[in-house]
Amino acid sequence: MPSRHKSLFGLADAAMVVTCFLWGLNIVISKNAIGDFPETFRVYIYNGLRIPIGTVFIIMAVKYTGGSIGIKKKHIPYIAVLAFFGMFMFMFAFILGVSLTSSTNTGVINATIPLFILIVSFISRIERPTVRTISGIAVGFCGMLILTLKTGGISFNAGDLILLGSCICWAIHTVFGKKLLNIYSPLVVIVWVYLFTSLYHIPLVIYQIPGQVWASITVLNWFYLAVSAIGSVFIANSLYYYSINKIGPSKAGVYTNLTPVFTLLFAVLIRGESITFQHIAGLLLIMTGIAVSKSGRKN
Repeated sequence: MPSRHKSLFGLADAAMVVTCFLWGLNIVISKNAIGDFPETFRVYIYNGLRIPIGTVFIIMAVKYTGGSIGIKKKHIPYIAVLAFFGMFMFMFAFILGVSLTSSTNTGVINATIPLFILIVSFISRIERPTVRTISGIAVGFCGMLILTLKTGGISFNAGDLILLGSCICWAIHTVFGKKLLNIYSPLVVIVWVYLFTSLYHIPLVIYQIPGQVWASITVLNWFYLAVSAIGSVFIANSLYYYSINKIGPSKAGVYTNLTPVFTLLFAVLIRGESITFQHIAGLLLIMTGIAVSKSGRKN
């Protein structure tokens, strides 16, 4: 009986809550750091800096714990492809989408991630979705829709559509990354994924360097970049991989419904937006969705 109660909320669940907290913060501070017009950081220079910085911290964490980042040569092609279609394309689309739309819209659109994770998991036959998981995701997604009612509905612009594409890429990264977690630790997997992602960003960084006005970058925005690199790239993604390994992609994906909630809270604190009745109702539905998806879980 004690083990059943413990399974309702374990370390992997707590890790996902912290992950969503850091991702929600990252959306808002990244929006500030890349600015509007003119930019402070240009979008891909921002990515080209924060990803390698975060990767260095992950490597240091592996070394500190006495581990090794070594992998078998036969897995390198798989990781290279996964990093490109999953993490790199996600980063590419996400940071561009954030620069073209609001942080609130970004948070709401991220609600589609659990749906795409479920679809990719089902198509690839890596997981078989249960009635509870589907119901939980559906309820959570309704919570996201309620959040949009503060403006009377969702008005998709180019940035919104690009962000939607980034959600598909993240689903690919989540589902197919699970295979590697059966062989390597979460930190080792994320190190190699980010190493390749950093390499793929090099041409974009080179392209934008001539247009970067370094004098326009404030001390606060350098601080935002550091928080994004350490908090979002290093800590959040390490915890995310850990959770996937423990509770699976679909159930971990349900927790991503919390990211828009944290995004809205930080939008209030950092960008001066307000919380409405719809936000509260959406939060309650999100929590309900998580509870439904996890009810009766044995692992």
